[in-house]
Amino acid sequence: MGVSQWDSLFLLLLEAYILIFEINRIRMKYMGSKRRIVSEILPLMLANMKPGQTFIDAFCGGCHVIEKVPGEYKRIANDNNRYLVAMLEALTETTWSPPTSINRDFYNDVRSSYYADDGRFSDALVGWVGYVASWNGRFFDGGYSGIGKNGRDYVAEQIRNIQAQLPSLKGIEWRYGSYDSIEIPPESLIYCDPPYLGCKTYPTSAHFDYEAFYDWCRDRAAEGHTVFVSEYQMPPDIVCLWKKGIVNNLNKKRPTERLFTITYIDATFIHAL
Repeated sequence: MGVSQWDSLFLLLLEAYILIFEINRIRMKYMGSKRRIVSEILPLMLANMKPGQTFIDAFCGGCHVIEKVPGEYKRIANDNNRYLVAMLEALTETTWSPPTSINRDFYNDVRSSYYADDGRFSDALVGWVGYVASWNGRFFDGGYSGIGKNGRDYVAEQIRNIQAQLPSLKGIEWRYGSYDSIEIPPESLIYCDPPYLGCKTYPTSAHFDYEAFYDWCRDRAAEGHTVFVSEYQMPPDIVCLWKKGIVNNLNKKRPTERLFTITYIDATFIHAL
């Protein structure tokens, strides 16, 4: 192969890499997002599902998992942040047009209202400002993102990311509340991405009861549901199906992401542990 041919091949590979990067980047930033691993864990979860069954994302967050679930399944997304759910519901089920310009003063005003819980702004607007204009999508916990020293407009970028994601969120049924309050149809698949034990969490999950959560997972499996959990660690009776070392914004030390389940999955879909 001549030099020019190698150059052409290199350029094609570079263009393909950039395209893949852009496709994966255009999604809402959310602390603990599964955007980078969903292509590996979702096939494991969907392996034994049948058309018409329900896929429940009990801790939906940025919806990077449930948005990839095919429309042949009923999709229910739940989260205990009422502002997030109100925002997603308004964006996907109404004609609401949120503001596309959010300066620091407006951000601080909405942030103050959120912490005071004074109701001056709608829940959907609080959710929008909190996720669009907070640094790294940390919902009033990481400061105002704004425009960086390099001229990068983080607010506009996050708005574009969310807008690009919206078509894949159409048809999802939204629920607000604790994971253990969800009404679950028979024989559902329940995916849980709870606050990780020992890691930074959102304020809404500051006092998460892990033992109660483990028992809830066992009870749902005993009722005939299929339960999957993303975590770094789980009790020994909850089986690890998949694992991969990955750096994320919860932990910079390259911890091992794992997908657990209580039910059996065909061995051909299980990664070597």
